[in-house]
Amino acid sequence: GPTDSGPEKTAFFQTLQIATKIVKGRIEITSPVDLLFKGDKVGASEAQLLAMLDIRPFTYGLVVEMVYDNGSIYSPEVLDITDDVLEAKFGLALSNVASLSLGANYPTVASVPHSVCNAFKTLVSIAVECDSYSFEKADAYKALVPKDAPAAAAEE
Repeated sequence: GPTDSGPEKTAFFQTLQIATKIVKGRIEITSPVDLLFKGDKVGASEAQLLAMLDIRPFTYGLVVEMVYDNGSIYSPEVLDITDDVLEAKFGLALSNVASLSLGANYPTVASVPHSVCNAFKTLVSIAVECDSYSFEKADAYKALVPKDAPAAAAEE
């Protein structure tokens, strides 16, 4: 592609064996060039070319080799946690809290929806079995049960 370099710099590009042409008084690189690869040491001519093209491919940072936490040492993969993993772990923990709360008969925010659902099921089963008791939401379930279902169940 086009560069901001003038025609006087063509010898520099030729030294690095980079094919160029001059278009509108500017040097244009005619084909893609792989100048550096990860781990390569940058030589003086490569650094000069990168500076000339205003390319800054260098990044600085830390590479985590091990994680130390409360006396335990972990590999850095422990830090590679996605939102999906967090969501699944949180859902499992919430399920465990709800199960424990239901088992202990101790209401919590996690167990109350289950308690309400279980109470509704109990009320519907009472309404289905009782001809004299019903409520609006139970009527739909009562309609699904055949009238002779209790007699047939008793015979078995």
